[in-house]
Amino acid sequence: MRTIIIDTNSILRFLLDDIPEQNAEVQKLFQQAKKTNLEIIVSEIVIFEIHFILEKYYLFRKEEIIEKLGIIVSSNYLNIESREIFTSALKLYRENNISLVDCFLLVKAEIEEAELFTFDDKMKMVKI
Repeated sequence: MRTIIIDTNSILRFLLDDIPEQNAEVQKLFQQAKKTNLEIIVSEIVIFEIHFILEKYYLFRKEEIIEKLGIIVSSNYLNIESREIFTSALKLYRENNISLVDCFLLVKAEIEEAELFTFDDKMKMVKI
C-alpha cells in the first residue's frame, strides 16, 4: 500500500473548491484511499493550520470552521493523527469560548490522565 502525507493546501483545495483542477486531484486521491489502495496521513499540525487559515485568511465563522474540520476529522478513509482527541476537541470548541488548541490540550490531558498546567483562567473553567 502506498502512503501519502497530505499538506494543508491540498485539503483546503478540497474543502473550498476554489481551484477546481486541484480539487479534482485531491478528490482522486481520496477515492483511491476509499478503495484502500492508498493511506493518506493528516498530521495534527495540518488540522490546526486549516483552522488558522479558515479563521484568519478566509474569515470563516466558528461554526463554518467546525463543519469543515469535522468533514476531515470524521473521514474514515483518512488517517488523522489524534482523531479521537480532535473529535472531542471540536465538540468542546463548539460549546466553549476558548481556542481549538486549548480544547485539544484539555481533551488530550483528559484522555492521557495527565494534569494540564496553565495560567489560562478560561481553560480552568471548562469541564470536559
